[in-house]
Order: sequence, then C-alpha cells, then structure tokens
Amino acid sequence: MNERMIRAGICQGDTNGISYELILKMFDNTHVFETCIPIVYGSSKILAYHRKALDLQPINTNNINRAEDAGMNRLNMINVVGEDLLVELGNPTPESAKAADTALVRALDDLKAGTIDVLIVAPSDIDPVPVAELKTANEKKSLKILINDSFRMALATGNVPLAKVSALLTVESLTGKIIALRDSLIRDFQVTFPRIAVLALNPVDGQEDITSAAIQAASAAGVLCFGPYAAADFFALDNHRKFDAVLAMYHDQGMIAFKTLTNEEHAFFIGNLPHIITTPNIPTAFDKAGKNESSPEALHKALHLALNIYSNRKANKEMNSNPLQKQYFERGSDNEKLDLTQEEI
Repeated sequence: MNERMIRAGICQGDTNGISYELILKMFDNTHVFETCIPIVYGSSKILAYHRKALDLQPINTNNINRAEDAGMNRLNMINVVGEDLLVELGNPTPESAKAADTALVRALDDLKAGTIDVLIVAPSDIDPVPVAELKTANEKKSLKILINDSFRMALATGNVPLAKVSALLTVESLTGKIIALRDSLIRDFQVTFPRIAVLALNPVDGQEDITSAAIQAASAAGVLCFGPYAAADFFALDNHRKFDAVLAMYHDQGMIAFKTLTNEEHAFFIGNLPHIITTPNIPTAFDKAGKNESSPEALHKALHLALNIYSNRKANKEMNSNPLQKQYFERGSDNEKLDLTQEEI
C-alpha cells in the first residue's frame, strides 16, 4: 500500500509583499506537485489578483474548507481572510499584517491537529517563532537554525538589540540551546555524533564565563561541543567546516557570517518544537512587490527542507521504536545465526 503524500501547509505571508509571487512561481514548476500535497492558507481571490498583476500563467487550484480534503497535483487553497481585503502592492498595512497573522494561526492549528504534516511560512513582518511556541505549547524556547547544505548556523538569541543579549544568556538557557541543537541534528538531520562549535560573546560582566560554563555543562551531558571561539578568526580560517553546526550568540553574529559564506538564498528551520516549521530567510520586500523581480528559490528551499526533516523524523521514530535485535554468531561458524527468539542466559 502506498503511503500518503506529505501535506505541506503554506502561509500566505503579507498580502502586499512578494509572498504570493513566490508561491505562484514555485508551483509554476509542476514537478513540485510530485513532492507533496500543497495547501495554501490565504485567499484564492488575492492569489488571482497577484497572478494577473504579474502576468503569470494560471495554476490549477482547488478551494477547500479542510486540509483533509486537499487533492494531489493542484494548489489547494483554504480561504482564511475576507473577500473585502484590499491589496495595496508595496504598501504594508495593518490589514495585510493581520491577514498574515490570521493565516499563521489557522495553519498552526492544523499543524498541531495533524491535518498537515509540515508548515512553510512565506515572508511577512510577523515573527512566526513566538506564535509557534504559543500554539504548539512548547515548554522550551525554540531554536532558529539557518540551513545551507551541510552548513548549519543556530542562533542562541532572537533578533533583539545587542544591548539586551547579555541579559538573555544564562548558563542554564545556553546549555539548553546547545543540547537542543544536538538533539535536532540527530533527529532532524540524521547526524549520528554531531560536533557543535559555540561562538564567543565579547566579555561583558563575566559573560564569557557563562559561555564556558554552558559548554562544560553540555559536555557533561554528553554533547560534543567546543569553544567558545572568537567569530572573526573562526570563520576566517574556515573552521566551521569542521563542525556539524555552529551556535552563534546573537542574530548579527550568525547572520552576517552565514550570508557572507553562502552568498545565496537559504531557509530557516524553527527547531526544538514538536512540529516542523520552516521559512525562507528573505525579507517581505515591499519595494519589489508587483514587479515580477523575485525568485522563488528561498521558498523552494524552505519547502524542500521541511519535507526532508519530516522524512528524517519519521525514519528516526521508526528506528527507535523498532530497533534491530543484536545478532550473535557461534565461533568457528560465522555464517550461522543463533536463534534470537531464545532468552539470553
């Protein structure tokens, strides 16, 4: 019996930005329909408006009320905003921000209920992380991980002012981030014995002592983590290639290095949550809205990343729930297996 295809929820993002352009262009490639059953949380009317404004080819769409009714080989649409929502290309408005939030909340409800398997959040000015933490009842803080092939950069703190970073970093919280990153590498990326590099923060009120203490605590818990490393020398010497992931202390420390080294569009994975959520790491780009200048590459990477993580989690769950029994061989008769149904003496 064939397994059900993965249902991929896609949040519309800001209706006045480039999100619908990315969605339309990504699914203009019909091969994408072979990888998943896509379900857009947004508005079929707004999708049609963007398609006409951009002069793009029509896409086979299907309006549904529930994710369970989604069909294959088409772009399924769940309308979550009113017909009267006005589209003002390039102009962020309270109404367009509210529409993005409404779509995110509805999609997260379906993700939590299991009617969709993964969620991809198109660009908007709304940070999906706190909403996701609230809707999924996550007991631990989530962990943003930037992905580009085998280069993974996690952020210990969110996009907050640098002056507030020190107050957010404690031995306990930082240790938790390191352990969460290790767990994600094993479960979500199938890295058996992950090696993690931890970057240093400039000494402020003994902050480096906190970083070192967190590394020691995580090491004592069985994590292969090393540091703290000064960011400038670490990346200048390509030392990131020696590790399975790097944990940066704050947003710009990780983002600047990551974007410089990858020099291409990429995606975020919101790790340490019970459900799979990804988002393209690109701005809402209101200045490009309606101009047909945006590439869907980052959104496609976010979709591909979500599908891969779903498959990895499924394989990890099956492996741990049904582990292989040990095999024993008699000496001098290596090709003869003993009866594994007998209890050991």
